[in-house]
Amino acid sequence: MSLQPIVLPDADAVGDEVAATILDRMAANEGRPFLLGCPSGRTAMPVYRALARHAARGVDLSRLVIVMMDDYLAPDGHNRVAPELSYSCLGFAQREIVAPLGAPIEIWVPDPADPGGYDEIIAAAGGIDLFLLATGAGDGHIAFNQPGTPRDARTHVTPLGEPTRRDNMGTFPEFTRLDMVPTHGVTVGVDTIAASSREVIMIVCGAHKHAAYRRIAAAEAYEPDWPATIVVECKNPTLIADRAAFEGN
Repeated sequence: MSLQPIVLPDADAVGDEVAATILDRMAANEGRPFLLGCPSGRTAMPVYRALARHAARGVDLSRLVIVMMDDYLAPDGHNRVAPELSYSCLGFAQREIVAPLGAPIEIWVPDPADPGGYDEIIAAAGGIDLFLLATGAGDGHIAFNQPGTPRDARTHVTPLGEPTRRDNMGTFPEFTRLDMVPTHGVTVGVDTIAASSREVIMIVCGAHKHAAYRRIAAAEAYEPDWPATIVVECKNPTLIADRAAFEGN
């Protein structure tokens, strides 16, 4: 069954709406740690900014556990890039999500030396309470899951295709040439997202994501050539877009 979208005026309105949902779900989970699955990059930044505004007003977000989707690998292909680099997903979480909240919040990132261990850690914690999702504009990648990723994929190391790497050139301005973008990453799998999350919210913002929005909105099941369509097979899915992504202008 295809998803009925929520369409809001702009990305900031989307951020406010999603942040309010996170606070509602945290209030309902009876004081336990709240596992929030998070992408790095531009898509969820309005959500993170909205959460920081709530924190500045005194909302206690210390129960959050930030569960990152993925990270780039260094040229050796075995280790995550250094967190000091702007494109490090761990560094992004430290700088852009946790620091503005002003609370000692735990950050989880998959380990390329033991990808399967990430799924075990998530399962041992009871699963991800809410996973924020984003889609690649050019190839529908979700986290670093590339077109052709099988439905049963769990956390794994993967080569990154050119469309994914070009999408990420727009996120990090220091990538002025394609050969500067890392070629491999460690990522949760599409089944990690679907099987381990109680709820997911797919965020699609910007006119450049119009084709991606249409593809996801029309999906009725997982389509391996557009991995972000996994959202329709997740528990309690929501598709939320701004008007630019909805209309394409």
